[in-house]
Amino acid sequence: MSGQADAIALTIADDFGLGRGHDRVILSLLASGRIDGTSVMIDGDMDMADVSALKALREKGAKVGLHLNLTHPFAAMSAHAPLSSLMRECLLGKAPDWARTELVRQTEAFRKLFGTLPDYYDGHQHCHCLPGIAAFAADLPREEGTWMRVPLPAHLPGLILNVRAGGLKVLVVAAMAWQARAVFARKHWRINSDFSGFLRLDRPDAVARWLPRLLARRKDDCLMMVHPGAVDDPCQCPGHDPGSRKVEAVMLSQVG
Repeated sequence: MSGQADAIALTIADDFGLGRGHDRVILSLLASGRIDGTSVMIDGDMDMADVSALKALREKGAKVGLHLNLTHPFAAMSAHAPLSSLMRECLLGKAPDWARTELVRQTEAFRKLFGTLPDYYDGHQHCHCLPGIAAFAADLPREEGTWMRVPLPAHLPGLILNVRAGGLKVLVVAAMAWQARAVFARKHWRINSDFSGFLRLDRPDAVARWLPRLLARRKDDCLMMVHPGAVDDPCQCPGHDPGSRKVEAVMLSQVG
């Protein structure tokens, strides 16, 4: 494991496990080859039939990762915190010990459910790139080829495009990801060389406008983050408009 950035040219759906409707949309997109993988919120109340379907798709080549989560509450979680509070602690150099415990627990829960370690790790609200928590993530177990997502566009035009699509928060995430990339590289993680997929998920109209542009302008070595799902699923992320997930699902289903 070299710690070098690799051309990981995949389209990956976040948030499998958030809700059953979302899960089935993601499974449909995987089965039709519209996306390449999904990252699992391991504490979600998943239908075991959906888990079995995901395992079968993984055997056929779909990538299944662990969506490390420290901010979205699930009944199985021992601890969580609002992103603003967690970020404040981390920026003050006080990454909480419970966060390390949660990352390890979630990894072991994934291993128990799927029988192996994840193909890759990423983070809900990019929590794995927060100062201090990146070091916790860098110590997680892996196998040959396991990679860590770094949400950082490789080139200035890509960064500008993602800022236009996702807003100024993209600059904050990119700054944290730039620092986290060095942490992951020191521990010889495989990381993606390019990244895209930031959107204003509270605005379906903005998603409809910008997702096609992000898809059309992605480079051949780019890792693409998407959030397809069901508008009528009772489980939604705070701050995300359910209509945005539907827009992404429809647009991705039309990708050739």
